[in-house]
Amino acid sequence: MKKILLAGNAITAEILCAYLRQDARYEVAGLTVDDEFVAQGGLGEFRTVGLSAVADAFSPDTHRVIMAMGYNDLNRAREAMFERLRSMGYGVETYIHPDARVYTDQPVGEGSVVLPGAVIEPYARVGANTMVWSNVTLAHHCSVDDHCWVAAGTVVSGQAKVLRNTFLGVGCTVVNAITVGEFNVVGAGALISRDTKSHSVHLARSAEPFRYSSEDYVKHFGI
Repeated sequence: MKKILLAGNAITAEILCAYLRQDARYEVAGLTVDDEFVAQGGLGEFRTVGLSAVADAFSPDTHRVIMAMGYNDLNRAREAMFERLRSMGYGVETYIHPDARVYTDQPVGEGSVVLPGAVIEPYARVGANTMVWSNVTLAHHCSVDDHCWVAAGTVVSGQAKVLRNTFLGVGCTVVNAITVGEFNVVGAGALISRDTKSHSVHLARSAEPFRYSSEDYVKHFGI
């Protein structure tokens, strides 16, 4: 059983901890964050240690790290923590939940997290320190680069490319052979059917109220 230090002390850490409690491969020993965030979160039963003191509390010789931070600043904060922990000698675990389905022969990148229901098809590639949330499909021959966040229900189609530090929102779709530029924000439900420029934002139009009431809609159109 591997002793695990979670890098993070907020909601992502809480979710990952719930999964890890049911995973016999791992034992969570504690949490680490930048020193200024120690008092701003935590999980009751686990000690949160600032980065300046973490090596004394949880030795890199006996503990590995799972990245449990969110996507703040287009994953730059997550990237910075990933690099600092590696420089301190910690091994950063690639966590693949037992209920994920990984069929690619390409190794999932160091420090990436793949949650239940995700499907990674043959020949797909996932870079380092990338979050692949539940029920995501990464189709054949696609690639998702380092330090990305792929939210629940997203589909990245065959041969598509998602470049580094990009956020893909809940239920968005990237069409076949499209390239999503680095540092992009793609909103929930958006459809990306053309290549995008770096540092660009693509939001789906929010659902607007229909002119009929729900009762009239059912009466006239059925449901």
